[in-house]
Amino acid sequence: MARKSRWTRDQRAQLLKMVHAGVSEQEIRNQFTTSDNKGRSRAMTAVEFAQQLKQAMVEAGEIKQTSREKKAKKQVYYEVTQTGRLTISDFEKVTGAEPGAKFVLEKPRGRSKAWRIMPA
Repeated sequence: MARKSRWTRDQRAQLLKMVHAGVSEQEIRNQFTTSDNKGRSRAMTAVEFAQQLKQAMVEAGEIKQTSREKKAKKQVYYEVTQTGRLTISDFEKVTGAEPGAKFVLEKPRGRSKAWRIMPA
């Protein structure tokens, strides 16, 4: 869940105007103050400045913010032959196993139906 911003939309618009006017970052950060945990006044941090500036630019329509599109994982299927053998052509690449490594097949545990292949 996102945190509530300490600065309002109007304050962010003012911040953006000041940036466009050429006011230095330090001066802007000193002008936009907030209170710390003990109630004392403190200046805006550099991280907060960057976040608020980006949010102001999004609100003003200067930059567009879109969610990242995730690529669907390509699922690889392996087939059991008529004789009950399983051929995994990319086993070394997927597991990082060295040639000659030995593995043991373990039965499913509990309610699981998944067989496990474990190093011997």
